[in-house]
Amino acid sequence: MRDRFYLFFLMLHFTTGCVVSDEKPTVIVTGYTGGSVVLPCSCADPQSTTFTWEFAKGNQWIPVFEDEKYSGRSVLFHERSPTNLSLLISDLRMNDQGYYSCKTEPNTFTYVRLEVKGCNLVQNSWMFYVTGYSGGSVVLPCSCTELLAKPEHIQWIFFIGNKYKQIYPNEQIESYKNRVKLFNPNTPGNLSLQISALTTDDRGVYQCIVSSLQVVSFRLTVLHAEEKPRVHIISLTTHQPSHQTQELPPLQQSHHTPQYIYILVTVFPVVLLLAFLALSSRYGKDEVSCSDAVCVKTSSTTAHAQNDTLELPEYVNVNAKHA
Repeated sequence: MRDRFYLFFLMLHFTTGCVVSDEKPTVIVTGYTGGSVVLPCSCADPQSTTFTWEFAKGNQWIPVFEDEKYSGRSVLFHERSPTNLSLLISDLRMNDQGYYSCKTEPNTFTYVRLEVKGCNLVQNSWMFYVTGYSGGSVVLPCSCTELLAKPEHIQWIFFIGNKYKQIYPNEQIESYKNRVKLFNPNTPGNLSLQISALTTDDRGVYQCIVSSLQVVSFRLTVLHAEEKPRVHIISLTTHQPSHQTQELPPLQQSHHTPQYIYILVTVFPVVLLLAFLALSSRYGKDEVSCSDAVCVKTSSTTAHAQNDTLELPEYVNVNAKHA
């Protein structure tokens, strides 16, 4: 009984096949033209790896690997990882946008909506005026609003009279060979063109063209090197402070007389005058009485003498004159 139950479970396991692990009804993936993108799909049970990637075209679902436009641009991962059924699409194009389905047995689907962003030129249909100097170089700016989006077609043309010649990527004018290149090739959406070793023959009208509706124009003027304005460059040097002890320069004394000098000159005589008056009033209390022969000094300091009255002998005449 136990063996029969195990056999029944084993048969059920194989008949269920690969069960897609992503339960979302629709997965949204965004990519950029010229780039690559991975459409996710995985199998929870790798016992059965029968699956198919299809894309919607009108009312039909067409297998991806049977359509010529995906030739050389689509890769699967299941050979290295049996449970990874994801699809890699490289060199994306605008017509890759749409709905895709990952179909596994028995009739299990994962739907993916791929959105592809293309290149729309910044300042489309504008005319710019650029000035360069002979012997130098110049950059004609042109870029996509999405810098990660590489345009499917890009060309730079130069007008000679009423005709135009392509100078990038194909140099149809001999004089432009090895003188033109993209300014920043590492950024897919930067289409700016650099022209070096300028000559006066390079002046004229140039156009950056992505499509018939995506065009930016430039009028280049090339002047002689002698006409280039001189620019005086002033270099400023910042000295780093030294860790060694340095003597500071002596402080410069101001040529202006400090205000406290005026105050001292004005106040000091007044203070001296007041001190003099105070001393004068003190010594003015000391009276000096003089007679014909003797001057007797009385002072407030001889207050003790007033208590002890000096009695002179009657026979002494203080007013007597010496013989």
